[in-house]
Amino acid sequence: MCHPPRSLLLLACILIPLVFSQADEPERPHRYIYNSDADNMFLYKGPPMQPEDVYPYIDQVAAAGVTTFSMSPNDGMVMNFPSKHARMLGDEDDSAILKQLEETGLTKPGTLSRAALNYKAFVEQGHDAMGIAVERAKQQGMEVFLSFRMNEVHGVDTPDAFPYNLILSRYWREHPEYWIGKPGDELSQLHQDILGPRTSPVVGKWLPGGLDFAHDDVRQRRFDQIEECIERYDVDGLELDFQRFPMFFKYGEEEQNLAVMTEFVGRLRKLTDHKGNERGRPMLLSARVMARPEQNEAVGLDVFRWADEGLVDFLIASHYLRNDFPLPVQEYRERMPQDMPLYASIEVEPKAETYRTLARQLFAERVDGLMLFNYFTRRESGNEPDFELVKELRDPKTIAEPESDKVD
Repeated sequence: MCHPPRSLLLLACILIPLVFSQADEPERPHRYIYNSDADNMFLYKGPPMQPEDVYPYIDQVAAAGVTTFSMSPNDGMVMNFPSKHARMLGDEDDSAILKQLEETGLTKPGTLSRAALNYKAFVEQGHDAMGIAVERAKQQGMEVFLSFRMNEVHGVDTPDAFPYNLILSRYWREHPEYWIGKPGDELSQLHQDILGPRTSPVVGKWLPGGLDFAHDDVRQRRFDQIEECIERYDVDGLELDFQRFPMFFKYGEEEQNLAVMTEFVGRLRKLTDHKGNERGRPMLLSARVMARPEQNEAVGLDVFRWADEGLVDFLIASHYLRNDFPLPVQEYRERMPQDMPLYASIEVEPKAETYRTLARQLFAERVDGLMLFNYFTRRESGNEPDFELVKELRDPKTIAEPESDKVD
């Protein structure tokens, strides 16, 4: 008996819509999205990695029923591939930094230095890290999105400290006049609320050191970087990750720049549409946005206008790093076109039952699918992520009952 290839089955899962109990509720596509940052698959294996060393990291995600693999190309402010518009991680001119990078990368797994050496090794082999991951995810039947972190600020408060000096761009260093403020400037209550009570205070120090999108040059640089990625990789879509990091304008200038950011997103919409027309299949555009609907406009993102005008194909509501309260799915749904999908991100949690509880809540609110964000970070403490749990969370019907609800 012939069976359809696994890739076609997974693609069908992406395209089959959810059917809701309400007769007047439109059908919307279901997705199960797995976020992967630029370097997590390249930190552990000693250099030089080979392409087949990357495959298990991708295959275990596909085997867990994930429909959509979303990967970042920017490793901090630099890239995980040789770029015309930014350095690749590890491209350094200073011999002392290069020596430290090589010594650390060769001896210490789980470091940016090791990722840098592996990126270099792939380029020397005629590959690049991002390309290997994209192609393997496609081979495994997953939809692939490029997730661009819109305003990276890791380490801006200690720009000369190793290893943060590896991921800060020369552009950022050379243009302090484009910074929103200074690292360490006092945060508004808005941003304290977005970060939440469980996020490390150091993140609050980073935010004001981001680039101010009110400047044409800043937006053009970001556009050029994204365009390069779209041209380089045959992906199914582009995700604009506005939760990394959620500050884009000076305090008090957010409202006057709502139209500026909307025009920028519109340019990216035209870019993805052009690419889709050029290759004969759509390239989708999505945005990962704040947990509470009103927080978006407060930071300068007119996300419901984007939705109404068709500038994005779907939104992903997300906390910043910690699940501090149930995401207000219905508040989002009331302000979005009814036929537009809304997905919800679950951030890192230490206990499997917490993931189950959050997933149940979100499915009960009729969210159109989940994203698992930063799930791989369990490896940082030496623990392999539980992909049986990932498999379980893909559908409300497969989530295990709480122990107290089970019948003996």
